[in-house]
Amino acid sequence: MKTRNLLGLFGAVLALALIALVVDPVSAETNIGSSSTLASISYVEIGSLGFTDGSTAGVFAGENLNMRIIFRGISEANDVRVTARILGEPGLSVLSERFDVLPERWYSKALILELPTDVDPDETFTLEVTLENNAGEIDSMSVVLQIQRASYTLEILSVDGKSKVQAGETLAYDVVVRNNGRQESENTFVEVRIPELGINKRVFVGDLTPEDQIDPDKEDTEQAMVYISIPSNAPAGLYNVEISAFGDDASTTVLRRLEILGAGSSSNVFTSMATKNFASGDETRYDFTIVNSGDAIKVYTLIPEADNGLSVSLDETTVAVPAGSSKTVELTARAMKDGNYNFKVNVHSADGELIGQQSFVANVEGTSTVGGNAAIVLTIILAIIFVVLLVVLIVLLTRKPEKSEDFGESYY
Repeated sequence: MKTRNLLGLFGAVLALALIALVVDPVSAETNIGSSSTLASISYVEIGSLGFTDGSTAGVFAGENLNMRIIFRGISEANDVRVTARILGEPGLSVLSERFDVLPERWYSKALILELPTDVDPDETFTLEVTLENNAGEIDSMSVVLQIQRASYTLEILSVDGKSKVQAGETLAYDVVVRNNGRQESENTFVEVRIPELGINKRVFVGDLTPEDQIDPDKEDTEQAMVYISIPSNAPAGLYNVEISAFGDDASTTVLRRLEILGAGSSSNVFTSMATKNFASGDETRYDFTIVNSGDAIKVYTLIPEADNGLSVSLDETTVAVPAGSSKTVELTARAMKDGNYNFKVNVHSADGELIGQQSFVANVEGTSTVGGNAAIVLTIILAIIFVVLLVVLIVLLTRKPEKSEDFGESYY
């Protein structure tokens, strides 16, 4: 009887234990060997799918990876952070704010990580998710990311062009476009538009492959130079410039700002003779003209630059030119040795902007005749004049006076 009671009691205890395991399997699992564990990551949710440690997720390059990390607290832990990083890619990481973890509670933390754009058509990366606090790492898991490019996508890598031009000028934009898709971008164009002025210019760059290839020779990147003419009557102001790259299946656009100066605010510099020949030791005069076609007086600063051995001096280094007028500036060049010398004068506006430049050439050859040779020539000329005067004087002195004719007296 006693044995039967003992067996019944043992069976009841065993049944209760089994019922406890069925009712709370997670608790039973985490209570085994978890005395040193603070928290455990269950899975990472990407989009609407859950991924466990070591599983593989397919994602697209350049997109935002929206993640939700699901984990459970086992023991109390303070100042916990959730970190997500793509291994081997510096700067591709994100972390949550600090929070406390309490036992027997499920947690969910959302993080957003920007995926790289510069990848092969298909490339494998590793996403590592970590729970950590000041004491170190609590738990971690990894998900394999198969990052693939979108089928058709273009990227403008760079745009090089002036940000300020004069009305009536021609503006050049140097544009570099790349195919970031898995498929070939056929019939690709680069286009520059200024909608407010009705300007639209496009250049054909051809077919762009996903990767550079040798046979046939094609590349994934091309450079295009686009020239647009700004109308001479374009109002001064700031304009939006739209630079686009597009093919049969993809397009992309970037914006730039352009300042157009009115035609009435231009300044020009020119000269009638930029090259002169003279002997070493001589001083030669050059001149150039500054034209202010604006509607207000302008003040210019003149700065000369010359090759070594050539001395250049300006009559004026600061000049004021009235609106709609011009001014001629003179300068002197001198060299003591033979040679060909280049020099220029930079013309700056009042705010220091270089608005014009005039170049000159000095061909210096031979010795100056202004010194000793000139004195000799002058002496010879004076000697000749002296001899001529002396001869004239001698002739005058030696000439006999004519006798007067004597008619006598007449008486009537």
